[in-house]
Amino acid sequence: MNDVLLSRAERAIEASRVLRAQHRAVADQLENAKREVRRVVMESAMLRAELKALRDDREEQPPQHLVQPE
Repeated sequence: MNDVLLSRAERAIEASRVLRAQHRAVADQLENAKREVRRVVMESAMLRAELKALRDDREEQPPQHLVQPE
């Protein structure tokens, strides 16, 4: 009876080790995905800010056909 319990305990311990390793791998993948999402969101925000600045600059300048030559 002891041998059966010992082997079941060893299998459970090994299964636990495997699950912990899988958990760590998935957690690492999640962290990498979060990092990538943050980078892409930041790049998108920077691009939107640049586009807004370009639009604002165009709105502040008079159209070329209205500019009088000096």
